[in-house]
Amino acid sequence: MELGIKLAQTQALSPQMELSVRILQMDSAQLNDYLKEVMLENPVIEIEPPKAADDKKDLALRKMEWLENQTIREKENVGYYEEDEGSILEKTVSVTDGQSLVDHLLSQVELSDIPVQLACAARYVIGFLDENGYLTAQQGEMEKDGKYPSALLCKAVQLIQSFDPAGVGAHDLRECLLLQLGPEQVLERQIVSQMLEEVAKNRVQAIAKALDQPVEQVQAAIRQIQSLNPKPGALYESGQAPQYITPDVVVTNFGDRYNVMLCEFGYPEIHLSPSYLQMAKETSDQEVLDYINQKVNQVNWIKKCIENRNKTLLAVSKAIVKRQERFFRYGPQYLNILRMREVGEMVGLHESTVSRAVRDKYLQCAHGVFPLRHFFVKGIEKEGESGASAYSIKCRLRELVDGEDKASPLSDQRLSELLGQEGMSISRRTVAKYREELGIAKSCERLK
Repeated sequence: MELGIKLAQTQALSPQMELSVRILQMDSAQLNDYLKEVMLENPVIEIEPPKAADDKKDLALRKMEWLENQTIREKENVGYYEEDEGSILEKTVSVTDGQSLVDHLLSQVELSDIPVQLACAARYVIGFLDENGYLTAQQGEMEKDGKYPSALLCKAVQLIQSFDPAGVGAHDLRECLLLQLGPEQVLERQIVSQMLEEVAKNRVQAIAKALDQPVEQVQAAIRQIQSLNPKPGALYESGQAPQYITPDVVVTNFGDRYNVMLCEFGYPEIHLSPSYLQMAKETSDQEVLDYINQKVNQVNWIKKCIENRNKTLLAVSKAIVKRQERFFRYGPQYLNILRMREVGEMVGLHESTVSRAVRDKYLQCAHGVFPLRHFFVKGIEKEGESGASAYSIKCRLRELVDGEDKASPLSDQRLSELLGQEGMSISRRTVAKYREELGIAKSCERLK
């Protein structure tokens, strides 16, 4: 061991540059929260809505109305859109008028003609239900507090399982489905109890053979089971406020031209306090003057960082729109291959800067609201063309599966061959990977 002096050059970000990088990564909501925090510790800064806040809100409203009308027109002109939207709304609509599952169950406890001790135990058990209505705690875990004996807790669980919605208070999926089936549904109860895994794999023939039942009756029973609600508590409010996405960029088109605009009304404007500036002019105390100058410099640097953030975000967004014009013109399935390095070369920025600029930021257009990172896609080389994005391959894969003969569904190998005939050569393993990401079952499970 020895002591020595070594001369070396190192790079380190100054506090000002670190702040610039932080602000670049912030979305509108994060920037809004950050400015409020700065206001608490910097008395020189004043935060107010933009001078034309009302006008900007009206402009934003007009933009949203235009985008909605544009979306309707695009749906009429473009063939690729999700089908049966009404059925999706029917499945997700809440029937509780904002009432939470806990409140709904507690109200049923109050209306039940039961002993006081059993009612208290039922309220205690309700506290162990998760948002889907399942009882996540085991019997021993509920007995730890020693408030209620085991027999009373069992009665409380049975009471809750008799409440609406049917299936609430179950420990697992099998019990949840059994609670929703009547005693007269013998075959359905037998299938759920013994062959639930086979139902998930759509092995109708195997179920019919194992239970010695006609295939037609088994198919009818499975349809009845599939109509049950596996998450009875999902129809009720979770009690948490919904998280809304505020787009940072809005893209509109007029004819063949696209207009890219920043949503700068998403965060307040900042400026220097006139009273502190006047104090700096009148004071003769050097310590006070130095303090005010320090805070003024902080505000000026924050304003400069915000200007650089907006400039960078706008430049990157324009480059994205230029490279992904087919997406904005024809629809989501027409994404091109695009990498951050290519956008960085277009706007004269490093790839890491582009990554920070698009982080946690969203773009709104006629096709919906998308994360900016959504437009950076990998892909494969396509015969005779520049390439096919993974997103477009997934869209085509979905179309092939939707159009297949349900009595003879396409295997992963056959899907790979069909995509290869269209110039999108991907392996069977890649097809299986994309199919799983899309939530598409295996061919044997899609058999009807």
